[in-house]
Amino acid sequence: MGQHTAGAERVADAEHTAHGQREPEGTRAHRPRLTSGLSVRAKAVLAAAGTVAFAIALCMLALVLALQHNLRASADLDARNAAVAIKGQLGKTRAMPQRALVVAPGAVTIKDAAGRTVTPVTPTDAAPHGSAGLSTPPAEPTEPVEAGQPYSVTVSPSTTSLDSATGLLLRQAAPAAAGLVLFVAGLTWLLVGRALRPVAAMRQEFTEITERDLHRRVPVPRARDEIHRLARTMNATLDRLHRAMTRQRQFVADASHELRSPITAVRAQLELVLARPSRTDWPAAVHKALRDTDRLQAVASDLLLLARLDAQEAPPKAAVDLGALAAEEVRRHPDAVTMNQPTTAGDQLTKAGGQEAAVVTGSRVQLSRLLTNLADNARRHTRTTVSITVAVRGGMVELAVDDDGPGIPESDRERVFERFTRLDDARARQDGGTGLGLAIANDIAHAHGGTLTVLTSPRGGARLLLRLPRAA
Repeated sequence: MGQHTAGAERVADAEHTAHGQREPEGTRAHRPRLTSGLSVRAKAVLAAAGTVAFAIALCMLALVLALQHNLRASADLDARNAAVAIKGQLGKTRAMPQRALVVAPGAVTIKDAAGRTVTPVTPTDAAPHGSAGLSTPPAEPTEPVEAGQPYSVTVSPSTTSLDSATGLLLRQAAPAAAGLVLFVAGLTWLLVGRALRPVAAMRQEFTEITERDLHRRVPVPRARDEIHRLARTMNATLDRLHRAMTRQRQFVADASHELRSPITAVRAQLELVLARPSRTDWPAAVHKALRDTDRLQAVASDLLLLARLDAQEAPPKAAVDLGALAAEEVRRHPDAVTMNQPTTAGDQLTKAGGQEAAVVTGSRVQLSRLLTNLADNARRHTRTTVSITVAVRGGMVELAVDDDGPGIPESDRERVFERFTRLDDARARQDGGTGLGLAIANDIAHAHGGTLTVLTSPRGGARLLLRLPRAA
């Protein structure tokens, strides 16, 4: 009954520990190690010293085992030779009352044919009674050695030399091994400290770099090692940050300039109206203010969309038919935009095998905005109409927007995707362009895993080619 109660108490304690004092899984998984608070230099010293100590211990163990094996084999051979010699001596022993004189490296046991132990005489036993070195008589009675009788001789190997050699080896090798471990630890401390000296300089320089002085760089050591590559990688990262910060500052300046222009126009119109309220054409003034307000709203909307795209928010995973989007764009501008059928000769496109063939995965709102920006850009530069072609090539859906305008020079085909970029023939702001349309279209294309490139149109103007992965 008492054992059952004790067992129940143990079970209760185990349940209390399991349910009441269980450590969180995250704490258990991220429990700090013993060396977590040590520096790299200290860890390297511990690793080197531990490795050397382990290697020396293995070598010492192998050496001691080999020495013991050799000494034990030598002792066995000496005992075997001594036994053979004693046996030959006993065969030559005459019938005498005295015992045989036996010299052996270890204890000797002689038994006759009946199994009785007989006692030989050792060199000390041969001395007269009362002299120095007299051995003590055996405690058990033994029989004398008789001539002509068969005997079995057993000689125990002597372990004196084995113990002496092992102890001498350990006493002499232990100080040398300890000195070697200390020497390796000190040398590792010096070498690792010297190797990590550039890291300290890099850390000091990196901690002083702020957003105001991104032009500074960490020192690069001369040695072509991992620290050299680390310094070059850090400097490359600082270069990218510097370029990103420069683009961001330029973008803020351009955005401020774009927002200031309509705000200034609206303010001037309002001040003019207030100065001459009786001579003001109020409907015309309101229409002008609304146009500038629309421009201000368009710039603000574009900036908000760019901010969302820069945040790299994943677009919704919905099926979008690019052919249907193109048809909607044609219906919005029937006089300026037409739907063109793809051809394999001039356009290098293959016709989609139906409306479902041009389906991609993404955001319908963003893709519609992309197509609208491409069509608006083409309408501002075309002479007659804009043509849109939707087709499929392999696993990609291609949408081409062509115009017959002056085209885009090859030197400017990458620059047109930069924000607030206007080419020389389109710098006038009264045409409605903000310089953000193609930049937004390019960011939307990349957000959907596609590309947007500028080519030469078969109609003589520019072709903006959008390529997106086809929906599975």
